[in-house]
Amino acid sequence: MNARATALLRFCALPLLLSLLCALLQALHATPLLQYQRGAILHGQYWRLLSGNFVHLGWGHLAHDLVGLWLIWALFGHALSARGWVALLLWDGLAIGLGLLACSPAVHWYVGISAILYGMFTVGCLANVRARPWYAGLLLAGMLALIAWSNLHGPLAAEDWGMDGPVLPIAHLYGATGAALFMLARWSCNSRRTAPHAGAR
Repeated sequence: MNARATALLRFCALPLLLSLLCALLQALHATPLLQYQRGAILHGQYWRLLSGNFVHLGWGHLAHDLVGLWLIWALFGHALSARGWVALLLWDGLAIGLGLLACSPAVHWYVGISAILYGMFTVGCLANVRARPWYAGLLLAGMLALIAWSNLHGPLAAEDWGMDGPVLPIAHLYGATGAALFMLARWSCNSRRTAPHAGAR
């Protein structure tokens, strides 16, 4: 295997593993055990806060989300290291689950990785905002406009394409918000590391 193929494989490893994980969970019919269910979480099944993001209503729903995953990865896959992306997946998945639990009591169930995809898109935009401010800013503004429209007026027809159930726009808002907080935390940590220490000689 030449160097270019090796680099491509490394670049695609994380979305490939994530795609395989979601496909495996779908094939195993794991949705009832893993989906976000408010009542079950309140009775102690806390894993559903995170795991609900990785199961889907059906193969159509999964295909819809995986198309989004690979498109976002093609745009922004280099924005973070592999470790950074894994940290985002865990952070944002929990942020979405906790957001639904704390702020959306009327939402009794939720599945799908789409809200995390909004978080990934947010991170990609914010990571590029200094190097390409107009590009990143326009993409971020477009995403925020879509989230606002979907929450106020319902999802666009394109968002419903291939879906096996209703879209939950509020989860997308939590995904984007969680990702923004993730980036703020990263920037804060990086600034502390690079700041000169008091009393340094």
